[in-house]
Amino acid sequence: MELTVLGCGDAFGNGGRNNTSFLVTDGNERILLDCGASTLIRLKHEKIDLESISTIIITHFHGDHFGGIPFFLISSMFENPRKSPLTIVGPEGVAKRVYDLQEAMYAGSAAKTLDMDLTYLEYREGEPLVIGNKTIKTWKVEHSPPSIPHSVRVEWGGKVIAFSGDTSWTDNLIPLADGSDVFICECNFLDKVSFGHLGYTELLEKKDLFNTKQLWLTHMADEVINSENFSLNRLSDGQVITF
Repeated sequence: MELTVLGCGDAFGNGGRNNTSFLVTDGNERILLDCGASTLIRLKHEKIDLESISTIIITHFHGDHFGGIPFFLISSMFENPRKSPLTIVGPEGVAKRVYDLQEAMYAGSAAKTLDMDLTYLEYREGEPLVIGNKTIKTWKVEHSPPSIPHSVRVEWGGKVIAFSGDTSWTDNLIPLADGSDVFICECNFLDKVSFGHLGYTELLEKKDLFNTKQLWLTHMADEVINSENFSLNRLSDGQVITF
């Protein structure tokens, strides 16, 4: 299984990095974990056919994590009309959030999405969501409450990918990462600890709580990206992880 980093930047584009989005494939099917505003550009750069992406899973309703969906949809409607079904998975109210965002960004286009083979599914903490051969599990995390933030764990083909989404420390990260092949964890700051985000020094103290084969950091500010005294793995745009 492969994970391609389409974007691992924060909301401010620190380090010139793209908004959050991870492309995961088992060789036959592709899914997206988050779909930040720059995702369509990155997919085209990687020469990925949108038709090959079956599912988009959203951790929370912030633009750098789901703001790319309208671009994905207009391309799928007008540029290369989509023939395959598409499933968008997210927190409660995901269908309305995407519809409203679509209409705000491309007035008059939201109603046209109703003609697509488009399914919206809501996840809930503690209730596994099964889509084909994938099981999605989610935990609530500590970030901006109006964005309905969650961490996401995808069990697929005998592999487990865990993603913290945006969050400050919560014990829910421990079961999220447990037994995972890859755990992608946000790390916005070096030493600063503030609500909604994690810091590097904090993660150094907590890392032994994570039962994972690979721990990778994402959503980094410049101070994390540029730090030379660093002992944890940092993601970069375009990176491919095989697991």
